[in-house]
Amino acid sequence: MTDTTQNHLYDLKNALERLDIHDHLCLIYDNREEQFAAVMPFIRIGLERGEKCIYAADDNTAEMVMTGMQAVGIGVEAALASGQLAIVSKRESYLREGFFDPDHMIDFLQQAADEADKTGFSALRVTGEMTWMLGGDPGVQRLMEYEAKLNYFFPANRALAICQYARRRFSPEVIKDVIATHPLVIHGGMVCKNFYYVPPDHFLGEDQPTREVERLLANIRERAAVDNELKQHQQGLEAMVAALKERTDELEQRNRELELMNRSFVNRELKMVALKERIKTLERNKKME
Repeated sequence: MTDTTQNHLYDLKNALERLDIHDHLCLIYDNREEQFAAVMPFIRIGLERGEKCIYAADDNTAEMVMTGMQAVGIGVEAALASGQLAIVSKRESYLREGFFDPDHMIDFLQQAADEADKTGFSALRVTGEMTWMLGGDPGVQRLMEYEAKLNYFFPANRALAICQYARRRFSPEVIKDVIATHPLVIHGGMVCKNFYYVPPDHFLGEDQPTREVERLLANIRERAAVDNELKQHQQGLEAMVAALKERTDELEQRNRELELMNRSFVNRELKMVALKERIKTLERNKKME
């Protein structure tokens, strides 16, 4: 593993630790290494914080998921036995009724959040492998409706989630909608604020072209505000550096002046010593005469 890769993993873990309750993220990954580098620490952090954690497996088997969890130091068997951790399949979660219904799945999450609260867990933490959508089961075409509606669910509940999307398995059109429905995106080893996020009222609304124009303009304004803030911050830093350099130059000049004064003083003292020695010599010579 290269130093750059290690730094990315370290930065990602730090970012995952700073996530808040109510956050709704998507993970867009290219391989299992990228996938597990994000979701396994995500689960470990939740377990350490006393949260109820649910992992919905699909592309990976439950055994592969457990191995990945063990690799980051999770005591899987103990967590499963205590009920703090659950590893479920698509038939136990998204497709419990043999078809997918966004509202039914959100009811499932609501029940899980309520149960977590009643049993003393500090929050509900969920992550799901979304490749189950590719199976062609009835209702899968409503997945983006579900993702948008989750942005009503999470702000109202002590819960957070990462929805996992394998970039090469989904069409660009699907990935585009995935990005549009998640306020935060994990990609390339970073947790990123999503400037392209579309609030659910806009995403699900009927007048989408008008709403999209409003959203794009709002995003442009927000990005401009951020860029302006960064520019002002940079200018402030440059001013501080310039002031520090000026002060340093002043101190260096003062130091040079002090060194010259010190040399002058030392030279004068040496001359005084030499003069005293000369006087003593003259006095001795006079006595000898």
